[in-house]
Amino acid sequence: MPLELAPMPKDPTALSEIRREIDAIDAALHDLLVRRAAMVERVRAAKAVVDTAASAWRPAREAEILRRLARRHEGALPLAVVVRIWRELTSALVALQGPFSVAVFDDPEHGYWDLARDHFGGVVPLTRHGSARGVIQALGEAPTTIGVLPLPQDGEADPWWPVLMGAAGGPLRIAARLPFADGGNGRGTGALVVGSMEQEPTGDDCSYILIEAAGPVSRASLTARLKEAGLVPVFLTGRSEAGAPPLFLAEVAEFIGPGDERLAIAAAEGGPVAAIWAVGGYAVPLGGTGR
Repeated sequence: MPLELAPMPKDPTALSEIRREIDAIDAALHDLLVRRAAMVERVRAAKAVVDTAASAWRPAREAEILRRLARRHEGALPLAVVVRIWRELTSALVALQGPFSVAVFDDPEHGYWDLARDHFGGVVPLTRHGSARGVIQALGEAPTTIGVLPLPQDGEADPWWPVLMGAAGGPLRIAARLPFADGGNGRGTGALVVGSMEQEPTGDDCSYILIEAAGPVSRASLTARLKEAGLVPVFLTGRSEAGAPPLFLAEVAEFIGPGDERLAIAAAEGGPVAAIWAVGGYAVPLGGTGR
């Protein structure tokens, strides 16, 4: 229900009354923020009962909150401001639940640092790394760290995504895409957030699958096999190294979990797929449709 505001006064002296009303609203907002922060301990206790290894950072949950706010938003305040406020709030509350930091591939040309700071706010610690390998090493050393890496592109000389097969600190998964909303300091370049958490469905998602080919295979043949299994890639890239089976990364415009039966269909004996894994994905950003 829209807020009912007092009519603008004709008498300039009534500005003091408007300012008192603003002060009262500010105080109410602050009370709600204090109350919201007090819920953190209850959330932490509930997670400990359900799953002692539960991650404090839940990108799917955050996406659902922001989508709900976007649907109900109205008035002159830009939606980008609302998103920025909630991103600051949710990131700060995640940090209250325990150690949490972000390792960022700091490539000045593409502005991944700005994307990360916009998304995770000013409280969460960010560390700069000059390469994707540096980010991945940081993730292996600190399980409470997540990483910001470039959106995979076709034809990369040294792609980072093969590490999704396994890492020193355990398997990594893609968990989010940046930016989630327009209006930040990004430079039009997308990034992915990776960590040890599993992707959760939100109702509007994209997922990645990692494919080990049984031998040399064309992209057309591999795409046909995936489509036969009900997996329609919107992006496909590959890497071949001497002495290793060809490896491919595909993006699919829907949620694909580890137990999806279509993965087993794609890897049926006699086909071009030797092994296939769901390696996470992301909630589709506001106003977006995936890649």
